[in-house]
Amino acid sequence: MAFGDIEVAVNLFSEGDKFFDLLKAAIRDWQKGWAHERGRAAYALDLYQRGLDTMKQHIEKVKAKVESGFFTAEDQRILSRLEERVAYWEKKLREVQGQDA
Repeated sequence: MAFGDIEVAVNLFSEGDKFFDLLKAAIRDWQKGWAHERGRAAYALDLYQRGLDTMKQHIEKVKAKVESGFFTAEDQRILSRLEERVAYWEKKLREVQGQDA
């Protein structure tokens, strides 16, 4: 095992709210600070966007499942929840970037 193989995983379904909330706070606190703080804010912003992109990709996979005919009421509940959460966190991202304050 090499040091470059160390990774961390976040379950965006069960822990996404905490994950995005932490990143939102980091972006807000560091985006107007010193250069090294702005660098951290940029990294937090990148993680935030990658998290949203991952959730959107998962939604598209679930929708493809629907088209193939395999879809349950539980799948619909999960899909609806994910779509709501993505919309919510996209709105929060715009707010923290000053686009929708």
